[in-house]
Amino acid sequence: MSALHARPEPAGGVARAVRQARSRFRALWGEISHSVWPRAEDAWMAAAELEFYRRSTQHGGLVMAAACFAVAQSFATSTGSGARWGWAASAAAVILAAYAVGWYYSKHATESLEEIRAAGVRQAILVPIYTIAWCSMSVFLWSPDVPLNHMALAMLLAASLAGSVAMSASHPASAALSLSVYAVFMVGPPAFSNTTLDHTIALLSAAFVALLSVQAVVQFALTKRLFTLEHERSDVVEGLRLAKQESDGERARAAAAGRAKSQFLSNMNHDLRTPMNAILGFSELIKQKAFGGAIDKYAEYAEIIHDSGLSLLRLIDDMLDLARIEGGKLSLRESDVSVAKIMGDLFAENEEKALEARLSLLRDVPPGLPLVYADERALRQIASNLLSNALKYTPVGGRVTLFARIEQDGRLVFGVADTGIGISPEAQLVVFERFGRGRPDVTSADKGTGLGLAIVKGFAEAHDGEVKLESAPGAGTRVTVYLPADRVRTLPMRKTG
Repeated sequence: MSALHARPEPAGGVARAVRQARSRFRALWGEISHSVWPRAEDAWMAAAELEFYRRSTQHGGLVMAAACFAVAQSFATSTGSGARWGWAASAAAVILAAYAVGWYYSKHATESLEEIRAAGVRQAILVPIYTIAWCSMSVFLWSPDVPLNHMALAMLLAASLAGSVAMSASHPASAALSLSVYAVFMVGPPAFSNTTLDHTIALLSAAFVALLSVQAVVQFALTKRLFTLEHERSDVVEGLRLAKQESDGERARAAAAGRAKSQFLSNMNHDLRTPMNAILGFSELIKQKAFGGAIDKYAEYAEIIHDSGLSLLRLIDDMLDLARIEGGKLSLRESDVSVAKIMGDLFAENEEKALEARLSLLRDVPPGLPLVYADERALRQIASNLLSNALKYTPVGGRVTLFARIEQDGRLVFGVADTGIGISPEAQLVVFERFGRGRPDVTSADKGTGLGLAIVKGFAEAHDGEVKLESAPGAGTRVTVYLPADRVRTLPMRKTG
């Protein structure tokens, strides 16, 4: 028979079985060690194991301490009273001390990885302490010449071991430590005896410990699966909650955008029709020479037509600017621009308007403000839109301030602050969006279209900058535009006398 078709040697099967046993032992040892000192990704599992074990054994220490005296009394016929009650008192004291330490630290949080590891190490120390105290009955209550005493001790420890495994199987380290201590005290004393009965008890005890070890492994595997399913369920529930929250937010934003769009169309209808009606109406009067030779009257109407045309032109420019911004087709004509000059021009242009509205128009621009590399028309449009909004929504007696400065990080900032009606937190979510309007129309007859701040944001971002809004109802509004430091030109040298 050829080598390719030869049957595998039995030794190969044995080697494979040994490798599988080693692999399973390494996996089991990994579970035990990680329950004491978990990795970051296993921290949630270790925390769940510790919490389940704590709940399963939260009154175990008190029960064991009381049971020590009951056990001592039950061995009155085979063990001297001094040994019995000395063991009972000592074991109960140790068990209660360990229980008190565990109860004290159970009140501490176990959320971070360090806290979970500390709790795991503490558990690995306390479990052997009170288990040794309890199992030491097989030494202190042992009567060499009383076989019934030996059998009673073995049965008592076997029964308590079964309960211990049932309660501690959720935490591999606790289960392994308990099994190890029980194995020593159940097998040790009878194994070193000289009678056949004691040797049989030792053998049966070893078999029972092995059986419960297998049972503990199986029970832990089931418990781990339950923990995993619960963790995954929690993740799914949390994911659904976040998804619902996000969906609700998107729905609210969509509803707000829909309302803003409707309002925008309504305002656009007004803003387009009003100047158009003025243009058509007054031009018709001029065309028909309704006032004969009253040239001054025609000149007045021509001025109204001119102003209406400028309003339409500004509105169309705004719509075109926003379309270019949203379409990514905005092209900047950049050069060295003086923000101080832009603020000065706007101040001069709107000073009379502010006086008529009985508002205080202020300018806070330090001397020597450096130039910035930008599109002058865009910066002028930003400042103009902000100032227009501030004048429009600031009540009589209020204050509007144009400001500009250099930040410590080198960025140039400019904007407008007012003491007006402010913007609600809900409106601030959409105020920079297309059609977004942050303030109610009732405060002004001059209704806005909702394009101004959207254009401000678009122009600022086109310059790699950003816009921040600070506002609260009744507390005014401050809109600040930040331009990056790499756009700021070197500060001009001051002349020295």
